[in-house]
Amino acid sequence: MRQLVFGRYGDPAEVLLLHRRPVPEPGPGEVRVRMRVSPVNPSDVLLVQGRYGRPAAFSPGLRPDGNSSASPVGFEGVGVVDAAGPGVPYPTGTRVAVSALGTWAEYLVTDADDVLPVPAELSDEAACQLTINPVTAHLLLDDLGLEEGELLLLTAAASAVGRMVLQLAGGRGLRCLCLVRDKRHRPALMATGAEAVLVQGEERLAEQLAALAEGRGIAAVLDAVGGPTGTLALQSLRDGGQFVSYGLLSGEPLTVAPEELIFRGIAMTGFWLPERLGRWAAHRTDRLLRQVTGQLLDGRLSVPAVEPYDLADAARAVRHSQCSGRTGKAVLTS
Repeated sequence: MRQLVFGRYGDPAEVLLLHRRPVPEPGPGEVRVRMRVSPVNPSDVLLVQGRYGRPAAFSPGLRPDGNSSASPVGFEGVGVVDAAGPGVPYPTGTRVAVSALGTWAEYLVTDADDVLPVPAELSDEAACQLTINPVTAHLLLDDLGLEEGELLLLTAAASAVGRMVLQLAGGRGLRCLCLVRDKRHRPALMATGAEAVLVQGEERLAEQLAALAEGRGIAAVLDAVGGPTGTLALQSLRDGGQFVSYGLLSGEPLTVAPEELIFRGIAMTGFWLPERLGRWAAHRTDRLLRQVTGQLLDGRLSVPAVEPYDLADAARAVRHSQCSGRTGKAVLTS
């Protein structure tokens, strides 16, 4: 089987390696999934760069020489169960969404609890994106607890999560301002329900935000960027507003004045999906995944169209995922 691994942290284009190894066998409570499609998400890239919230799973067993350690990569995808250990309820041939490390491979052995059967009506392209971004969008909005009519500011609004938050926010009666890097995203975001779409680097951006929020104030910010953009968004909040950091796309820190927190009552928090789901019982996560599946099927929620790459072209896929103004989400096929 082919599997993408990396032996050290760094630029994915330089450190990702495509290795061949024997197809693994599942043990008790495990399934072996023949992977079909796996997306390239920011969390995958952060893991390879050494900037993720937990260390990579380096192991000597993943390198052909048996001497050097390497880690698998890829946090989600879709495939078909082709073997199962004792005690597994899924028969061979069951198509499943996978939420486990190591999906950038032709085969993956994982706990049966890490997979979810998906209906035939849901395409591979949608099912491979089921377990991370839509769940993140739902929980970000749930945790904010905003009331109908309140104003929400999204940075990286053209990202997969940003677009999904925008779709879901409309159904909750929220009003959204969007910040993007590229003005080419404006028509699509406006059509999805944005009240206004502003471009990073535009003149008098702070004044534009203040004018758009006049009389209401911005109740909350969902920030995936950090750096100057995230800092500007933070400063645009009304007194008592909420700021949630859930990404670090710029690679730069936020600049936060204590006065913002002390005298204006701004509440800041971080959001990391594994930690958030870790506070839930498994049945609640399953219920949310089934809710998301229903929304994808009935059109209330949509995922980006995909741009497929073979596992051997992983470096190109990662570069595609990081391009401003890109069309289609990079996915790896096997």
